[in-house]
Amino acid sequence: MTRLSRYVLPAVLLLVALVALPAGAGTVINTNPGWNGSDTISSFGYPNTSTYGEAITTPAGGTNVSSFSFWMNEAVGFQFQAFIAPWDNNNYLVPGGLAGASYISPVQTVTSSGLVEYTISGVNLPVTPGTIYMFGLTIDNVYNNDSQFAAGSVGGDIFSNGNSTYYFGWNNDSGNGSLLGSNWNNEGCANNGGSCGQLAFNVTYNGAATTPEPGSLILLGTGVLGLAGVIRRKLKV
Repeated sequence: MTRLSRYVLPAVLLLVALVALPAGAGTVINTNPGWNGSDTISSFGYPNTSTYGEAITTPAGGTNVSSFSFWMNEAVGFQFQAFIAPWDNNNYLVPGGLAGASYISPVQTVTSSGLVEYTISGVNLPVTPGTIYMFGLTIDNVYNNDSQFAAGSVGGDIFSNGNSTYYFGWNNDSGNGSLLGSNWNNEGCANNGGSCGQLAFNVTYNGAATTPEPGSLILLGTGVLGLAGVIRRKLKV
């Protein structure tokens, strides 16, 4: 490597790195920070409630859901799916039912008994700040498969109060996903700020990618070329 390239190459690499700036820093929403890590809400599974969810308002700056996690206590072999759907907060429903979900995971199968944390990663779902989405767990597409298992539970606190940012809801649809497009307001939970409890969800949001303005890139590039010229002249002295 020549003396000139020894100085110029790092400068060029710096320019490339600045052009490819990563997305904004992630924001994590914890819906139930006071959860003790052991309480659960039941029953989730056949033949009881087949869909639980947490309605969450997207925070300012959050434009993409990258992952979310939750806790469940189900039998080994129990199957389920996780989903994210637009939420109608006036009529307390998912428009279009499960078919209207913006994201639905592949079928997940429980491999460990007891209260276990499950993380759905690689979601990469664009969302709108200030908009409410329902983050849910459902067995609607595998309802009959789970008939061999007793219903289990989901991590959360049935006695905690929710608020306008996120709240717990459920739908007794008995495996009929289209009913998720009907009113979820069981026992007055949906229109009372989630007074029926709070699921323990963690949701990671990413912001929009930070891209330098064209003028800044031109200025930076000019500076790098100028630095290379100065170094070249010095090396010729």
